[in-house]
Amino acid sequence: MLSEKIHEWARICPERVAHRHADTTLTYADLENGSDSAALWLHELSLAQGIARQTPVVVYGHKENEMLVLFIACIKAGYPYIPVDSSVPTERLRQIIEASGARVVLSPQLVPKEIVATSVSIEDSISLGGQNSIFSGYRLEVPPSSWQVQLDEVFYIIYTSGSTGVPKGVQITLRVLESFLNWVNSEYLPEERNEVFLNQAPFSFDLSVMDLYMSLSTGGTLWSVDKDQIAHPKELFGSFGESEVSYWVSTPSFAEVCLMDPSFKDTLLPRVKHFLFCGEILTHDCASKLIQRFPRAKVENLYGPTEATVAVTTLTITPDILSEFNPLPVGRAKQDAQVLICDSDKLAAEIASGNGSLPHRPEALSDGETGELIIAGPNVSVGYLNNPEQTTKAFFTWQEQGVTWRAYRTGDAGLFKEGLLFYQGRLDFQIKLHGYRIELGEIEENLRRIPSVDNAVVLPIERRGKVEYLQAFITVSKPVEDDFKAVLALKENLREHLPEYMIPRRFKFLEKMPMTPNGKADRRALLGGL
Repeated sequence: MLSEKIHEWARICPERVAHRHADTTLTYADLENGSDSAALWLHELSLAQGIARQTPVVVYGHKENEMLVLFIACIKAGYPYIPVDSSVPTERLRQIIEASGARVVLSPQLVPKEIVATSVSIEDSISLGGQNSIFSGYRLEVPPSSWQVQLDEVFYIIYTSGSTGVPKGVQITLRVLESFLNWVNSEYLPEERNEVFLNQAPFSFDLSVMDLYMSLSTGGTLWSVDKDQIAHPKELFGSFGESEVSYWVSTPSFAEVCLMDPSFKDTLLPRVKHFLFCGEILTHDCASKLIQRFPRAKVENLYGPTEATVAVTTLTITPDILSEFNPLPVGRAKQDAQVLICDSDKLAAEIASGNGSLPHRPEALSDGETGELIIAGPNVSVGYLNNPEQTTKAFFTWQEQGVTWRAYRTGDAGLFKEGLLFYQGRLDFQIKLHGYRIELGEIEENLRRIPSVDNAVVLPIERRGKVEYLQAFITVSKPVEDDFKAVLALKENLREHLPEYMIPRRFKFLEKMPMTPNGKADRRALLGGL
């Protein structure tokens, strides 16, 4: 299992760097010993407070070394962890704690005072060293393997945007995670080597699962860039040369920003073997520039939602692929999974009549027909935490030759052409922006909660085939005297509840919301009025 692999790397090469962030490093020995000590501490705390096994633990922070130690400590103590980035608003952190039933929050940072005031146990400002560290009393002890999260128990929970205004916790078991890791490691790491993996995404974004656990399972080094470095390109590019990154894992948007600098080429990152992209659309232009500037590296286009453990399809983008396809395909499914294109309405009716279980494989549409992307296999989540209603809507099973397949309705539109899968956007009002999956309904719901707002619609504005920003259309109870001040007030209110990437860039105030004949907001008319 994963923790055993980390233990083995700590035994074989204890001084190898497992994580590098800014000017700090974490060795495999540090990771092993620190997570052992923290697991013992967490176990004692849980016994004292009557916290049951598999109760989630929130790990709050950014890219600190302690984040990795706390993740593995939770697993060794038998508790799934919920990574929450410190950039999220306090209200969202509170929602996640409440929705998950977590009773412990661990953090290398100071936890917001509003959370400290709750009944949840808080242990913040955690560090690997120092006399006051929670690790100090357990230096020589090792937690028994029987405590560890087992194959069919939940390993981690990542919260995604929810259309009801409340985030949804996607549960990933150890078995599901290892299915993903076995695939990506065999696909891109035929031999375990001392590779360096770029970590661009925050740990609360499931793309980070790819770089984090590909690295730790193979004895690699995770090289994290944080939000401050990303905000200062000169500092970021200065560090690239020292990084020795060999596996670049990021959203395409991050690569596009880097490509704006002509120095971003193989002389800056001579060790790069693979560019692994997931989370949003990889444009033809971005892939073409990368192939030109990094001729020895492979550009890999992957697709998959959080509910299917990061990614389930992949394709190496070559000059031949570029010459044949625009937009680019997202490839073929991993061997033990199935990806189907189905008629969404017909499938929904079959699932409802079968009470979530079908006696046969769903009927797939013909090659070239657009429908809903359905993913099935050992990579599919066991469902949303404490949310049976949403789980029933999104997940179902079917029987095929005596085998039960667990499946997820992605809500994504797609089609197959020449055996390759093409992603064609969302069927509903969920979109991807800068790699983040966003339920537009969650933003609308939070806008409608503002006393001055009567109604709100949020729409994605696309440029060159991808979402560039969000536009909000607002009707208010009183006339707006100063648009600029009104927008600032709306944004300030939203920031109390939503992360920055979910805040619309532009707002338009309307006297009346245009409506369709069936009484819904006419989104097409709103876009036409821009």
